[in-house]
Amino acid sequence: MERKYVEYELAKGKKDICIVCNCKNAETLNTFLCSDVRPFEEWIKSDFDKVLSGEIISKEISGNVCCAEINFKNTKIYNMLIEDDDEYYETCCEVDTKELRQLIDEWCDKVREFKMSITTKPPHGQA
Repeated sequence: MERKYVEYELAKGKKDICIVCNCKNAETLNTFLCSDVRPFEEWIKSDFDKVLSGEIISKEISGNVCCAEINFKNTKIYNMLIEDDDEYYETCCEVDTKELRQLIDEWCDKVREFKMSITTKPPHGQA
């Protein structure tokens, strides 16, 4: 799956990073990674690992915005903020579970790298 990482500026010069994936219903996947994986990295990784290792058959998780149905082969991600039933299911993003687990690692590594880069850069205009 193609993806890119985008750094952007918030109010008062603060910066952040987001991921933009290129797949069907990518907005749901992007939201899951930014809003749910980012703050809950460890337990989400743990749940994926339990399914992929065969310790459990499947797992349903819910975060800040999205919920995910994790199965060995595929994971379905839904945006829980969507109230319309048809739209809720239409915007589901289905991803290969192994690929998604690798993407989660990559995303979390990129976030850590980004945080390190903004805390080690000198203030604007100083070098």
